[in-house]
Amino acid sequence: MLSGNKYRDKNSFSRRCGKTPLPAARTSIAALALAAAFSTPGSAGEPAYTPEFGASVRAYLLDNPEVVLEVFRLLEGQERAKKTQAASASIAKVADQLFQSDDARKGRADAPVIAVEFFDYQCGYCKAALPELAQAMEGRDDVTVVLKEFPILGPASERASRIALAVRALHGDDAYLGFHNALLLQKGELNDATLSMLAEAAGFDFEALSVRSTEADISATIAANRRLAQTLSINGTPAFVFEDELVGGMMNAERLTQKFDLLAKAEKPNL
Repeated sequence: MLSGNKYRDKNSFSRRCGKTPLPAARTSIAALALAAAFSTPGSAGEPAYTPEFGASVRAYLLDNPEVVLEVFRLLEGQERAKKTQAASASIAKVADQLFQSDDARKGRADAPVIAVEFFDYQCGYCKAALPELAQAMEGRDDVTVVLKEFPILGPASERASRIALAVRALHGDDAYLGFHNALLLQKGELNDATLSMLAEAAGFDFEALSVRSTEADISATIAANRRLAQTLSINGTPAFVFEDELVGGMMNAERLTQKFDLLAKAEKPNL
C-alpha cells in the first residue's frame, strides 16, 4: 500500500537523459523582480518610477550586490514551490497507475515502501543508476521499485524495451529482471545483433521474442508509460517517483537510501 505522506514534487526537467538544468530565463526574471521589489506605487495620476529613483536603485544595488543574490534565491524558491504544487497534483491523479500497476518490480512485490523508476536502456545515467539502486535495496525487504519502460532515445531504445517486455510476457518476471539488468549492463548501441546475443545467452528464442514484441499489449504498455510521463512532465531518464516526490536524474545509493528510509519511517512513525 502507499504510505501516508501527501504528494509533493521536487523537480522536473527538460534534458532527455541526465539532470535538471536551471531555468534559462532566470536572469531576466530576476531583473524584473528587482525592479518590482524596489518600485513604490505613486499617488493617483503620478508614475511610480522616475529616472532619479532608478538611479538610486542602481546605486544601491552596486553598493549592495548581495541583494541580487537574495532575489535569485527567492525566485528559485518560489519556482520550486510552484513546481512542487503542480507535480504533487499530477502524481495524485495517476497514483494507482504509478504505484499499483502490474509492471515488473524489483524487491518484495508487497513491500510497504513503493518507488517508481522511468528508464531507457540506452541512457548512460540509467546504466549508472543500476548498481546504485541495487546497493540501496540490498538487505532490505521493505522496498519495491516499479519498473516503467520509457524508451525515448530513438528506435533502438523502443526495440530494446519491446524485446524486454516480450521476455516478461513469455518467460515471467524473474526472466525479465535478469534481461533488464543485462540490457543496462551492456555497453554500446542495443541493435538487433546485441539483443539477439543477450537473448540467446539467457536461453531465449530471439525470433519468438521479436514476434511477441509487436503485439498490442506491449505497444499499449509503452504508450501508457509515455502518457504517464507526459502527465508528470518527465522528459528525461532516469526519473524516480517516491510516493509524492519526483526526482529527475541520476541518484546514488546514499540518496536512494535516504528516500527509502524516510518513506519507511512514515509507514512506521514510532521507529
